[in-house]
Amino acid sequence: MGVHPAKVEFASRVPTKLSEFWLNQQHETRRVAFMTFNFGGIPGSDSELHFTDKTISQEVEDVVAVCKHIRSSLLKDKGRVHVVGLSTGAIVGALLREKQISDTITVIAGLLDLTKGVHFDFNTVQLEQISTQGWCWKEFYLPEGCPLPRDVDLSLDSINPTTEQIDTTTSSKIYVRLDRRYVAEYTDGSLNILQAVSRPASPPLLVIHGDADQDVPFPTGVELFAAAAEPKTFLAIPQANHMLSNSKHLKKALRAIGNHTRVAHLLDRPK
Repeated sequence: MGVHPAKVEFASRVPTKLSEFWLNQQHETRRVAFMTFNFGGIPGSDSELHFTDKTISQEVEDVVAVCKHIRSSLLKDKGRVHVVGLSTGAIVGALLREKQISDTITVIAGLLDLTKGVHFDFNTVQLEQISTQGWCWKEFYLPEGCPLPRDVDLSLDSINPTTEQIDTTTSSKIYVRLDRRYVAEYTDGSLNILQAVSRPASPPLLVIHGDADQDVPFPTGVELFAAAAEPKTFLAIPQANHMLSNSKHLKKALRAIGNHTRVAHLLDRPK
């Protein structure tokens, strides 16, 4: 979750730090904006799409729609659009490369093979639930003051549905019913990261991965980078975990993103 559904603030650390870095670095040389958003189905963004019905392909379309809006309404078809995705957002970012909708893409803790990725995002119990009942209880972390997902089944223990009133005044972990369609896209071949990242004449790609990542192992990032077409850059961050929770590691990633996007902006300068 990038934006708090009920407060005018970011909901997590990475977009907060990325916004600070981007705006502070750029404001003296050009007019810039930073945008982060929640995918459809996230609390506060679920009036038309419920969490249960989320899919990765829909999340890709969400990003495409946002990028098109930025270009047409904010940039008036002038300027550059840069996309940064972390974890599941890195999957979406990689798939976005073939859409030719952004000028650069950065993926942090990404992967190439979605059939491997399903085992990073879903545990054995969840995959068994998908197999036997067609849906699973997917963990979801509510920031303080966040509304509950609307019109979906909830659980407190990932096994049994709850009819209790869940207290959202403090940060809490709940489980939300997620349909098999989301998981199926990892394995049915409908989403092809190899195809998306390997096409020629693609926007510049920056792959960032911590070598101590326990959630999406470092070799998966290496594999993604190896398969991607040029132009591409790889940044390995020693001892960095999945969320780059060490400030030094995050700062190193932010500097790399700044350099990565700067190349695209150099093309705007008159010769």
